Amino acid sequence: MSGGTAAGADIWDERAARPGLHAVLSGRWTPEECDRVDHEQKALIERLLPDLGRDRVIDLGCGVGRLTAWLSERTRSAVGVDRSAQMVRRAARAVEGKPARTVCSGIDELPFEDGSFDTVLAVFTLQHLTDDGVFRAALREMGRVVSPRGGRLLIVDGHNPAADSRDVSSATTSTVIRPLAAYEGLAAVAERTAVEHLTYVGDRYLAQLWHT
Repeated sequence: MSGGTAAGADIWDERAARPGLHAVLSGRWTPEECDRVDHEQKALIERLLPDLGRDRVIDLGCGVGRLTAWLSERTRSAVGVDRSAQMVRRAARAVEGKPARTVCSGIDELPFEDGSFDTVLAVFTLQHLTDDGVFRAALREMGRVVSPRGGRLLIVDGHNPAADSRDVSSATTSTVIRPLAAYEGLAAVAERTAVEHLTYVGDRYLAQLWHT
């Protein structure tokens, strides 16, 4: 799922022709693995955010609209945002006839008013922002567009503290995989956070993604 500025969007435009989660996951993933990840992501959202019915939701780095379409059936309205024009075209077809729309934009400069959304989701999106300035801008934008009256932010991302010691591309893993708590505004959240479950997906997936 792509979320940064237009530069570098070509890889995602090419992947947009793939079916379902294959549009954003490595080609090495089997259809069964993609289905499992899809199910687990949705189950996680339902468990953490069981009361989305009246929410205005934004899906950042929406890809082909898989989650945006699903969210639109469970919320007041949903907006999918992605920097890849081809991904957004597919997402628009996925949400056709639903209370949802799609927008082509980087998540570091969102075209929405302050406090426009009750819930902000970034599912496997931030890990692809390799530029630290873009990453920080994206975090600021999330905080800006979420409602100050009980708004919620859900980030589903990957971090492996041992990534730098692994035989993968240091040019990508050192910036793609990072502790979110190191960033202003999230440190306070991390202090009140407990880890319930960790699943190691593998850094080689990210390295392969950026080199294919």
